[in-house]
Amino acid sequence: MADEHIKNPRGRPSLQDVLATLDEEVALLRTKLGGLPRAVEADQILREIWLDDVHNSTAIEGNTMTRAQVEAVVAHRRTPAANVVEIMDVEGYAGAAVWVYSHAADYDRVPVAVVSEIHKLALELSWRFQPPVTRDQPGAWRKGAVRVGAVRVSLPAAIRADLGAWSASTGQPLLSGHAVIHAAIHHAWFERIHPFVDGNGRVGRLLLNFMLIQRGYPPAVILATQRPRYLQALRIADAGNPNPLAEVIARAVSGTLTRFLIPKLAGEAKLVPLSALAAQGPYDVNYLRTLVDRKKLRAMRDGRLWLSSRTWLNEYLARRDPRGMKPRVGGRRSSGEIARRERASRQARLRQRLPKGPG
Repeated sequence: MADEHIKNPRGRPSLQDVLATLDEEVALLRTKLGGLPRAVEADQILREIWLDDVHNSTAIEGNTMTRAQVEAVVAHRRTPAANVVEIMDVEGYAGAAVWVYSHAADYDRVPVAVVSEIHKLALELSWRFQPPVTRDQPGAWRKGAVRVGAVRVSLPAAIRADLGAWSASTGQPLLSGHAVIHAAIHHAWFERIHPFVDGNGRVGRLLLNFMLIQRGYPPAVILATQRPRYLQALRIADAGNPNPLAEVIARAVSGTLTRFLIPKLAGEAKLVPLSALAAQGPYDVNYLRTLVDRKKLRAMRDGRLWLSSRTWLNEYLARRDPRGMKPRVGGRRSSGEIARRERASRQARLRQRLPKGPG
């Protein structure tokens, strides 16, 4: 999303800019690319998002399986050399995520019964092998008090009533003004209720995606590498400011769009945001924007988004390197690296034009 934002005086896009750009990306998905698929089993693109979701959300909670191991378990039904509880944890989350992706759009809020069902789907397998010491059942509200840092969570006797108020609020009009802020408020609120003895983080992120899909947004895959920022944003939301959490969520949704949905649905000729084009390489988004500014890469402005296509980028590559040399294999070239190469090329051409000295 970095290339399309109007930046605030500190150089970082405001939350309003981030959300406005995200909405234009979502509108492009809906109006030009056929919208969000629903069936993980039938759609390869959604399957890739699902695998990323399973891997990262379980990793945030400490699961040590690699993405390749996760894919082997949930996509190919192979058993890697990994801890059996971690394998069951991954399988349970994967099944719950399939249910969320497939059914969220059928509801206009998040019923309390859905909260219980998602927890049951996500935790039942792992609890068979390693049940909690409290002997709570999957999908059942906790019966004892818990401590979650400095956060005051619901008392067991209040869980049903607190979840009822939370559930009713998920279906209310967007008093916050935006679906992502609405989802952030309710994500943090759910974590403060903390209705289960374990699994609240995983279930909370599944419910987050349930709310986003209900409002027409793709799932948010919060990367495990973003865990510190995500947890800090949750703490700030607990103190009454949901905006940092909303930004984390918005960027995660935009990542789903630009890494998976837009480039793979668009094909070679369709116009896509520069961030989506950069996701396929060979250049990063800042260098693509530089090419547009220098009128070397064909592009069109649509609101906050600069749009180009794989076809137009291939045309630039053909002009840029008439000998037909391919871009470097193994990753995108950074704008700094490419700029250095271009300077070196210009200097070499200049030396060739200089007159030779005597003798």
